[in-house]
Amino acid sequence: MYNAQTISDFFDTYGEKEWERLVATPRDQVSFYIHTHYLQKFIKAGDNVLEAGAGAVRFTIELAKLGATITVGDISKIQLELNEKYVKEVGLETQVKERVELDITNLKNFSDKSFDTVVCYGGPISYVLDKGEQAIGELLRVTKAGGYVFISVMSLLGVTRSLFEVVTTLEGYPDILKPVNKNGMLDDKLGHTALKMYRYSELKTLLQKFPCKVVAASAANYLSLGRDEFLATHLQNEELRKLFFSWELDYCAEEGAIDGGSHMIAVVQKDSK
Repeated sequence: MYNAQTISDFFDTYGEKEWERLVATPRDQVSFYIHTHYLQKFIKAGDNVLEAGAGAVRFTIELAKLGATITVGDISKIQLELNEKYVKEVGLETQVKERVELDITNLKNFSDKSFDTVVCYGGPISYVLDKGEQAIGELLRVTKAGGYVFISVMSLLGVTRSLFEVVTTLEGYPDILKPVNKNGMLDDKLGHTALKMYRYSELKTLLQKFPCKVVAASAANYLSLGRDEFLATHLQNEELRKLFFSWELDYCAEEGAIDGGSHMIAVVQKDSK
């Protein structure tokens, strides 16, 4: 069951690793590129944006570059402090309206239809475990009619595909994998805090419960999974880098590939009424 304090404590301890996470490996760099592509596609200068579960800043900086006015929110006080540090270092603090500690399952500090856009990238929906539906309801509640909500969650199929060899070395395999495959719930006995991984069919069904439509969906990475050594060399060539990123962007948006990345992205538009 979801416990907000557990997640807050985890990310307080995680600290600077959150800043490093999106550029640590070639596959992470691809994921960052794909996530950012959809921000660039749908967000415009002047948008009033809530970034819920902002972490230590990578997407905050991209939103600021797009000219958005950002309310930065996170469950971790330490992550908010790091967010402020890094935004100031790049000279974009004027784009931040405020920073608030928040829990995405209860955005009680914000009234209905407060924001043009809500961004919930990096997996916050996965970390609230059994409260995913409640969290999505809150993200949509504070979004204006016709506005966009950006969500990314951990992918059950993609994570299993990329880490399968590692999983098979764990004590208790394959029994420990059976419940994970059934409901996507990964407990904290496997070296990470508990989280919920999704199949795309499951995420779609969940979103269909709300007054919104999916306007874009994508894996965060696909070709790049399992190819860090290859990409570390080839992505140094700018021409090859652009070509590879264009392939990834194309392939990741194919419905049959959405489950295949470490994360999956959904951009939903709230109904206009």
